[in-house]
Amino acid sequence: MKHHESRNGKKSVNVVRCPGNLDASQMVQMKSRFRRFTNQKHRFFLIDLSKARHVELAGLGILVDGIRRMRSLKGDIRLFSLQPEVLETLRMIGLTQVISTFQNEEEARRSVQIA
Repeated sequence: MKHHESRNGKKSVNVVRCPGNLDASQMVQMKSRFRRFTNQKHRFFLIDLSKARHVELAGLGILVDGIRRMRSLKGDIRLFSLQPEVLETLRMIGLTQVISTFQNEEEARRSVQIA
């Protein structure tokens, strides 16, 4: 899992690139990373899901937990570059009403800037 940080206006934005499917093991790694970054006052994360072909419910549960935590700290986690199958899964279980999704990284970055 790759990560890089940049500034978007006054907000620090962290981009995390998921190397494959959004499964429980991948999300456990991501959760650990989020915890480490939040301890360093990082609050905004964009997750690139361009390589994820499917998602597991356990992985989504961990993701939703991370989103709740970030929002309680006045931050957020947003997803971009979702494959159609992944986006459809999120829609079917109602998560697109909870999780912000974007076509590409640029749109996701802009959303943080105006938030």
